[in-house]
Amino acid sequence: MKRMLLLGCVGLAGVLGGRAEETFSQAVRAEDFSAAGLAKLSPAELARLDALVQEFKSGALTVARREAAAAEAARVAAEAKAAKAEADASARIASASAANEQKNEGGLLVRARVLLTPGTDVDYAVTESRIVGDFTGWEGKAIFSLENGQRWQLANAGRYYTPTIPSPKVKISPATMGGFWMTIEGVNQRVKVVPLGGGK
Repeated sequence: MKRMLLLGCVGLAGVLGGRAEETFSQAVRAEDFSAAGLAKLSPAELARLDALVQEFKSGALTVARREAAAAEAARVAAEAKAAKAEADASARIASASAANEQKNEGGLLVRARVLLTPGTDVDYAVTESRIVGDFTGWEGKAIFSLENGQRWQLANAGRYYTPTIPSPKVKISPATMGGFWMTIEGVNQRVKVVPLGGGK
């Protein structure tokens, strides 16, 4: 009797062990196996299918998908962070460049702000115009009227004569230590001038 019981247990264990090791492709009924087109698969393809089904049943496939999705999300976030950092760096460089350019353009020699009388100022880089009428030179603290409406006076008294120059071009630019220099077409020296007001 003991012997029969022992043989029965071994047989039952064999049946249960066989079922535990049975793969998906072995467990599918023959008609379902053929209807699903599994008969066309090679032994290697069937083995891979069985492994995938086993991973799915154990939850490993779901875990792998979650890990892959988390890794992809982390990669996208890292790329977005890197792109933002690069854009911020580019913006800082552009801002610094613009500030430097503005500083260079806005220096004392390029843009001068001169106080004429309290509450009145002139803001410009360089003025170019023409003297109204014929020019024959200057004497004392002469005043020059320009076509743009501005009037300028010699800063220091002096004397200069030239043959008549009809309406010569003038260029007025800020001087390094304050005041302005006037360059007159046909005159080989520039003169220091101060504004008297008028149009800009």
